[in-house]
Amino acid sequence: MSETLLERLKARLDENELSDGKLQEIIDDVTQEVLADTNQSELNLQLSSAVVSLSVIAVNRLGTEGLASEGYSGVSTSYLDDVPPRVASILNANRRLGVWEDEDEPIT
Repeated sequence: MSETLLERLKARLDENELSDGKLQEIIDDVTQEVLADTNQSELNLQLSSAVVSLSVIAVNRLGTEGLASEGYSGVSTSYLDDVPPRVASILNANRRLGVWEDEDEPIT
């Protein structure tokens, strides 16, 4: 039996107080971004892995959106603002270029 994206995300996160609904919303948003970026209509196994990885980053960035770095009492934190190279490689390998005709709707 394969695990859902939500189960996979929860397994990667340490103690997390976000509800399943909020985590699923993050997964849904990241899934739409991945599908749009790759010009795909559904997730394959590799893209599912990318969605989980990007969802972990999204969860960890909650509350710090828009910050590049911050420092308090001599401790500095820098935030990742790009897709990690491993995930970018997965996205690039699964990217379809061009406009593809839907089976039911011809391009006009």
